[in-house]
Amino acid sequence: MFGVSRKIEKQLRYWRWRLARGGLPIWWHVGRPNFGDDLTPDLFQRLTGVNVRFEPNRSAPHVLGMGSILSKATPASIICGSGLIAPIAGRIQARAVAVRGELSMRGLASVPDDLLLGDPAVLVSELIVPPPRKQHAYGFVPHVRSVDRWRAWNGMGLKLIDPGGPVRSVVEAIASCETIISQSLHGLVIADALSVPNVWVAPTDAMMGGRFKFDDYFTTIDTPKEIVPETQDIFRAPGVFAASVGRYRFDKAVYRERLRTTFSALAKGLQAG
Repeated sequence: MFGVSRKIEKQLRYWRWRLARGGLPIWWHVGRPNFGDDLTPDLFQRLTGVNVRFEPNRSAPHVLGMGSILSKATPASIICGSGLIAPIAGRIQARAVAVRGELSMRGLASVPDDLLLGDPAVLVSELIVPPPRKQHAYGFVPHVRSVDRWRAWNGMGLKLIDPGGPVRSVVEAIASCETIISQSLHGLVIADALSVPNVWVAPTDAMMGGRFKFDDYFTTIDTPKEIVPETQDIFRAPGVFAASVGRYRFDKAVYRERLRTTFSALAKGLQAG
């Protein structure tokens, strides 16, 4: 039953954004619910003021959104913060405005002089102000494939944040915690962006690409994170792990303005066409 409900939810999310009228065409991964992917349309709309819609045809002009989807780029793509999941043998032929980090940048056939580095989720701090009073000492953000295991380990009933939940609820839950312990990349990105100290839990063998996407993101913050093993100790004794906040090394205002002008220009071109 759980698998069926997930499939229905996937279809509802797909058609919600596919049928949006008059929006700028964007492609992102619409798979199992995962706030790191699902953040794409809402965040871009709110940052740029431009309505968006899902474009399933990657041979048609489109923006490539956030997530480890850079290898999906085509010559029709305009890359706005996408990243690689692992190193690639070839080189990507597409216009790039921003990529997630230096490791992803190496996958481009041509690197423009004004290329920006950074996951677009670093800009969530431009939209959300953390609450003055925290509600939870610790929040735990598993990878989407580790939720059931982490839930079984959480014998003390600590704050478990399911990355498959509604985007805004996940972001607000992260903001409500004093410390975040995350196996999800975007759990770390959001925590850093909102200045919530966080701990990086090692990826499992089931996570495609291993630590690559994390190391890619770490090239854009001032201090790379130390990794801790995925064991029940993260629930039994979360306080023994040193938490930190990674500060984005570049100018968030510049990033936001570049996205805004890019989206506005593309929307005008779409209307003119």
